[in-house]
Amino acid sequence: MLLSDHFNTSEVAIRLVLSIGVGLLVGFEREWSRKDLGVRIFAITALLGTLSALVAESFALGAMAAVALLIIFVNGRNLVRGQNLEITTSVSLVVTLILGVLIGQGHLFTPIAAAILLTLLLSLKVELANFAGGLRPEEIRSAVLLGLLAFVIRPVLPNRFLDPWQLVNPREAWVTIMVVAGIGFVNYVLPRPWRNSLRVSPKVTG
Repeated sequence: MLLSDHFNTSEVAIRLVLSIGVGLLVGFEREWSRKDLGVRIFAITALLGTLSALVAESFALGAMAAVALLIIFVNGRNLVRGQNLEITTSVSLVVTLILGVLIGQGHLFTPIAAAILLTLLLSLKVELANFAGGLRPEEIRSAVLLGLLAFVIRPVLPNRFLDPWQLVNPREAWVTIMVVAGIGFVNYVLPRPWRNSLRVSPKVTG
């Protein structure tokens, strides 16, 4: 059965262009970072995912197997040469294939937004590493506690007013508390690591 039996020509063309665009977006960042897998491989991988999704779900599984073999080959070659493994690039390639599959299935917002976020995370490698290295154990515990309060305690609070004047709603009050606590946490944690990462050497006076 032809692809035209499922989609009209313009619809298929849009999906193909979007898949190549997603692959190029991530691939340019990997190329700029001088990785073994660059812009062409990522663009082809995204296109492979889209085409496999257009044909059948079983083809998408086959495409995943092909990408897995490519990743094994690249990392195996690096091991033989005594080079670092391309773990981040390998995971990014798998994500790019999945984004291509989503585009082939007709999704637009999810793969495009995910590609932009993926590229952003890849491009912020140094900044994120400096930020993580500047955190102290008590700050990490505070972040975990903040997440516990936000995502564990809040859902179990009653979402109804407890007083006859309808002034006290535990869940709504908890949201206000979490917003204030979150702002305070961010204001306390962020400035110091970012200042360290952007530290400028003092001027030498003659």
